Amino acid sequence: MSRERLAMSAGVSASYVTHLEWGDRDHPARAVVEALADCLDRARTLRVTERRHLFDLAGIPIAATPTIGQLRAGIGDDALRSLDAHRGGMAGYFDSRGNILALNSAARTMLPGLCEGGNGFHWLFGDQLARQVVVNWDDVARMSVSGLRGRIGAVGQAGWPERLLGELGTYPEFCALWGEGEVTFPTGLSPIRLRDPVTGRSVDVTVQVFDVDVVDHPGWVRIFLGT
Repeated sequence: MSRERLAMSAGVSASYVTHLEWGDRDHPARAVVEALADCLDRARTLRVTERRHLFDLAGIPIAATPTIGQLRAGIGDDALRSLDAHRGGMAGYFDSRGNILALNSAARTMLPGLCEGGNGFHWLFGDQLARQVVVNWDDVARMSVSGLRGRIGAVGQAGWPERLLGELGTYPEFCALWGEGEVTFPTGLSPIRLRDPVTGRSVDVTVQVFDVDVVDHPGWVRIFLGT
């Protein structure tokens, strides 16, 4: 495809395409990149990895907000089954909105009331079971809210933050913590103290959080491992 044809189809000038080719335009607008991708896709279907790479090179996050089903499918069945291989303790996948994608048996036992398809923030602030099992609830709530603020900026804003914050705004404790304006980018957290629902004993759980690269939904999926 000639750059003239590509430019005409995308609604930009041929000289602009040349600047992009030579790296003279570091930050093209999202609308331009989407138009170029659509034109290229009509000429020869772009693979998901190619489209993702194009947006990565342009420094533009993919804006579409994925569903829970799309994110679970992106993880894959083998990765979901591997959660129970984490025999040291709790493990699970969740998304940037706090939606639970999968939990292993230890997590389901130690975090009663939290389940696949549920939301960790709603559980923490709205389920009395959370206050019963999370001994250091105040610390965990503060870390969770400041971490959410960081994720909103990192993943991009396509309408979902307003919806989620509107839901969580019904919890006075959440509103108070959000109003403090703190932001964190946690990968490792201080120990969370849980009350074992079976024995009643308190257990310190050290939790690490890692990003999981799902090709067509970058930045959306995370995994936690607790020992």
